[in-house]
Amino acid sequence: MTDKSKLEAALLILRLSIGAFLAVWASLKFLRPEWMVNVFRGVYGQEWVTQDMAFIIGGLQALIVIAFVIGFYRTFTYGFVTLMHATGVVGSIPNLINFTKYPSNLLWTSVATLGALVALFILRDFDNLWSVSGRKNRNQ
Repeated sequence: MTDKSKLEAALLILRLSIGAFLAVWASLKFLRPEWMVNVFRGVYGQEWVTQDMAFIIGGLQALIVIAFVIGFYRTFTYGFVTLMHATGVVGSIPNLINFTKYPSNLLWTSVATLGALVALFILRDFDNLWSVSGRKNRNQ
């Protein structure tokens, strides 16, 4: 296995595992819409969010996650997913600081995910294995 194919395989693993992580969060907006409301109100202080909005936000998020997973328009989708996730991490800083209290300690997984997203964004031009945009680049 060449270094290039190892890098492409590693980036594919990152993209698929992050995609699975994000798909869970998108699906919860359909399965447990009240959780999204609780997060927006409790963590971000946004009282205007309703359960009805969960389906719209979840649908948009699911479409973006699918585009991300298949490597479609990598600069846009990888960047947007990274910014979307970073917003959540920044909004969770008070809980991250209070990591000795459950479930705040579980939020630290989002920091590792953010690091993986940033790395994937930086290396997006090398993510060509099973990637729509990467396949297009390989054929040119």
